[in-house]
Amino acid sequence: MKRSLAALSVAAGLALSACGSSTVDSSEVTSTEASTSTTAETETTTASGETPATMTSSRKPTPAPAGSAADQPAQEVESVPSQVSAYSPEEDAYLEALRNEGINVHGVEDQLTGTGFSVCQGSSITRDAVAGQLIEQRRTELDVNAVAKLIDDTAHEHLC
Repeated sequence: MKRSLAALSVAAGLALSACGSSTVDSSEVTSTEASTSTTAETETTTASGETPATMTSSRKPTPAPAGSAADQPAQEVESVPSQVSAYSPEEDAYLEALRNEGINVHGVEDQLTGTGFSVCQGSSITRDAVAGQLIEQRRTELDVNAVAKLIDDTAHEHLC
């Protein structure tokens, strides 16, 4: 019984090893795709009555229209487009007031305007967190309570 089990195990191992590797080479994939494509053309040919040569010749690539976004050489930029403020006049006034009171708002304008609008909605949690961030980032010399009050007062004056 043990010998027949061992012989069966060896036979199964040999059968599995004869199957080949489990790795697929790109050449195998390409040849498989090519044969699938040929088979599809042959099936279409028999249904439409055209030969594969006729079908292939009737499918010519269409050139890209003139002025399209096809590959073109790089071009030198002659002038920088004008930069328009992404903020409303109210938001600009709010940010300018914070700047004038000693807060460096460069790079955090979005967070400050969002905080200002949250103050207008009655929330003070974001205001207090942003005040602490501004101090930790050394964007102001004011203390946390003064920054929170400044954000609150300035938001009510310009945004609310």
